[in-house]
Amino acid sequence: MIRRSPSESEGNGNSIEDLQARVSELEEELDRQRRIHQTEMELGLEAMERIQKAGESTATPKPNMLVSIDGHELSATQRVAIFVDVQNMYYAARNLFQSKLEFSKLLRHLVRGRNLARALAYIVERPGMEQNKFIEVLRRNGYEVRKRIVGERNDSSNRGDWNIGIALDALALANKIDVAILVTGDGDFVPLVEKLAMDGVRVEIASFRETTSADLYHAADQVHVLDEGVL
Repeated sequence: MIRRSPSESEGNGNSIEDLQARVSELEEELDRQRRIHQTEMELGLEAMERIQKAGESTATPKPNMLVSIDGHELSATQRVAIFVDVQNMYYAARNLFQSKLEFSKLLRHLVRGRNLARALAYIVERPGMEQNKFIEVLRRNGYEVRKRIVGERNDSSNRGDWNIGIALDALALANKIDVAILVTGDGDFVPLVEKLAMDGVRVEIASFRETTSADLYHAADQVHVLDEGVL
């Protein structure tokens, strides 16, 4: 058996002091590598945040006025018919904003790149009311105008609204369109919305939130909440 002197043991690099020194060196190296890794991670996260922010700033923002109830994405292939209850919307805009609806803006906002099949505006005209210029503006902007002259009688045949007429037109067009957009806040149209849905027509409502019937709001597939942007 070969015995080694203490001096020989100290010279072979396996002394306790050498091992402790080596452990310290490894701990320092590990700590240094850990700091480098942490720095790289932070730089990487900052880069990702910059990329995400850049993407958000360049992406096309979704219009604020469009509220999707069911998450449906609009399609350029959809055939759209628009039915505007002019009297309802006129008073809504006047009462809320002391302003008038800009019908050319409204049409662009509602169509949104889809295929416009028909756009119909329903007007009630009372004695002494001259609307020929307004009607001409509507026609120039792509609307077909339906006009009803209301007399002084108060019987049921002389109603000052187009609810039945709008319903009849919408149902007549149901097999020719994919989407019916009712521009009104009148809750009387809920049965029409339900019937169109049964016929496979997607129904969208466009109106000011404050003047829209809650039942109508929830019956629709999608709601265009209008504001000053269409005035």
